[in-house]
Amino acid sequence: MENLNQVQAEPRLNLYHTIPENLADIRVEEIDSILPGPSLIHIKGNVSPPMFISVLLHGNETTGFLAIQHLIRELNLTANPAPRDIILFVGNIRAAKKGLRRLDNEPDYNRIWNGDNLPEHRLAKSVLAMLSQQPLYAAIDIHNNTGKNPHYACINKTDTSFIHLARRFSKTIVYFTEPHEVISMALSRHCPSVTLECGFSGNTEGFNHVYNYLVQCLTMPAEELFGPPSNKHNDIYHTIAKITVPENSHLGFGNCERNVDICFREDLEELNFTSVPKGTKLGVSGRNGCSLTVMDNNGRNVTDQYFRIDNHAIVTRKELIPSMFTKNETIIHQDCFGYIMEPYPIDERTR
Repeated sequence: MENLNQVQAEPRLNLYHTIPENLADIRVEEIDSILPGPSLIHIKGNVSPPMFISVLLHGNETTGFLAIQHLIRELNLTANPAPRDIILFVGNIRAAKKGLRRLDNEPDYNRIWNGDNLPEHRLAKSVLAMLSQQPLYAAIDIHNNTGKNPHYACINKTDTSFIHLARRFSKTIVYFTEPHEVISMALSRHCPSVTLECGFSGNTEGFNHVYNYLVQCLTMPAEELFGPPSNKHNDIYHTIAKITVPENSHLGFGNCERNVDICFREDLEELNFTSVPKGTKLGVSGRNGCSLTVMDNNGRNVTDQYFRIDNHAIVTRKELIPSMFTKNETIIHQDCFGYIMEPYPIDERTR
């Protein structure tokens, strides 16, 4: 297991009260030539309180940063105020330079916002301390998926303002409380917050979707932004469990070589946000009888409620709705194989 205490250098928070020169034009892989590390950038606007936006918490998820660059250029924010004050956090610069979610010797930058004493936790605490000194209008954390998923918004509270803020982005909403170490959870104590999941990194559709959403949030008055939208149809899910694979297991997909530990079905990602029937085969357990582990939100092992091994086949015991299934083996080991969700009822007054 990697030792996360062996970090190259303690990350230092960089503060800017104007947009750094050339930030809007730099390639993501060269961002360290402008920002030496994690940075908090204050962008002056016509009204306050500020809207908080975080990008590049995962260095290979670039849509949020590209949308911010486009926002700076289109609104000419180097010369003109934004429609609203903005506090922008640009996260894992070192990982972005290498096109990686995170480096091997550091924690996930979206799992550092609650607890522990790594240098990255101290960085997160300093960011949160600064943000707590003033009211925030809303908080938006922007991410991409490595597997095939619809664009969707995540919330950590089911308050009306959170749901309506999420609705402005997508009709598909996911409510989750685990993992609890994410930035949106920390900021949900201060203001309505959402996490945007924008499809594959670099996809034009996702980039345009995020840009238009940010403009909407910056320009729309609170009674509209946090009020019920005209389209009240939504699919709201609650994440109830996380699926992982054994550490250091070798995974395959489709027609697998013989020495893999688990061979998953080729069309795995097509199952995301669908109802997967009882008795569905997800893959085959190969060497050493490796299989999946399912932990619920309370940290209990509930694998036997969801999966069984039938002649080496990994089969669902009940109908389930997965999200974030991916065929990216690195991401599976760094984060998880996916999540299990259930439909979440909300009060009709919220619709």
